[in-house]
Parts: sequence; structure tokens; C-alpha cells
Amino acid sequence: MQAVILAGGKGTRLASLTRDEIPKPLINVHTRPLLDYVIKHAISQGCTNIIICTGHLGHKIQEHIEKNHYNAAIKISKEEKPLGTAGALTLIKDLLEDEFFILYADIYTTINLKKMLQYHKNKNADVTIAVHKSDHPEDSTVVRIDNSGKFTAMINKPGKNWNPYGNLTQTSLYIAKKNILNFIPEGKVLDLAKDVYPAMLKKNQKLFGYQTDEYAKDMGTPERYKKVLQLLKT
Repeated sequence: MQAVILAGGKGTRLASLTRDEIPKPLINVHTRPLLDYVIKHAISQGCTNIIICTGHLGHKIQEHIEKNHYNAAIKISKEEKPLGTAGALTLIKDLLEDEFFILYADIYTTINLKKMLQYHKNKNADVTIAVHKSDHPEDSTVVRIDNSGKFTAMINKPGKNWNPYGNLTQTSLYIAKKNILNFIPEGKVLDLAKDVYPAMLKKNQKLFGYQTDEYAKDMGTPERYKKVLQLLKT
């Protein structure tokens, strides 16, 4: 199975820690960079073909990968200009398998990807999105699913008025069929959760939520980074 790791963000909210000297995925989590946790988790779940999509300070990610050994084939794709989480996929369209995981380099997770993949196949989904109850729905993508697990709505960053929508949110961990590229015009700056998935819903594509209470934590802010550090101490 293939994994695409999105590592192109600038990491503005973590600037106090990275000081714009390293890209966000290379921030240390105790003994090694967060990116290593993401890569090793993917490999442990059967991903042997990995593509890392880089952008800001991407050369430092490439240097890190070249200096380390992983039990998988790893390729690097470099954006010359920001294209968003969706636009980055158009640069690797010729490298994508028919189905692939999409992981974010700033999210620490223990989600069982093998079980998620089996769920995806059982549903014959176009996209499967891991979903869970969030402690910060106000700045997340809140979702609604029916009894079969199929998505019926996505509400991006509802703010302080999130309560009517609930706190079931997407975790930014996906499995996608390659036909997702039909919804991503080349050269456009697009976000998967904000732009592409809502467009797919409107066209009645099959988006399913894989509901789990396994750990998935966005480390995009200093406070959330500290929470992961504390978790990994125990």
C-alpha cells in the first residue's frame, strides 16, 4: 500500500518553536523528529511505497530522509509554490497508485491503518476519512455521518458556535481512490477538507467516516505539541 505524507505547510502557529529554521515536520518529539514517527507508523501498517510532499524548507526534509534508513521506498515531491493539501497531489499524479493513504506530517497517530483500509474496501468508498470526537471542534472540520457511516455534511472551522453541529471531526487521515484527482484542477491552491471533499459530496461521491477512539493529535500549536510530548512520556 502507498502512503502520501503532506509536509508542505509553513507551520506559522509553531513559529515560536521552529523559529523558521526547520520545517514543522522536523520538530523533535523527545528523541527524533515527528516525521519519523509518521513514516515508521505507516511502514508498520504495511506501507512500503511512500511519497513525501514538501514545500517550505523542503530541502531540509530531503536532507533528513537521505541521512536516514527506512524499510520503504521514499520519494520526495517539492512544491515550487504553495498549492495546498490538495494541489500537492497533482504534482505526483503519475506516481499515485489506484488507492493510497494520505497522512499529515504534523499529526501523531496510532490509528490501525490496516483496519481502516479493510473498512474502506468493504464500503467501496471513494474516500475514507478517520473521524473522532475532538476537544477543539471550533477550529476543526466537523462532520456528520449517517447510520452507514456515509458523510452527509462537512462544516469547516465552525468557531465558537460549533455546538449545534456536534464535536465529531475529521482527523486528517484519509484513504483515497485516484479518482480524487478529477476534483483537483492542476495549478490551483486547494485544501482537501475545505474544498475537495465538499465538492465530492455535492457530486454524490462515496465518502465514509471510519470512527475510532484511537489516538490522533494535531500538533499544529505549541499547546498541542506539549500534549503529545506528555503522552509519549507515559
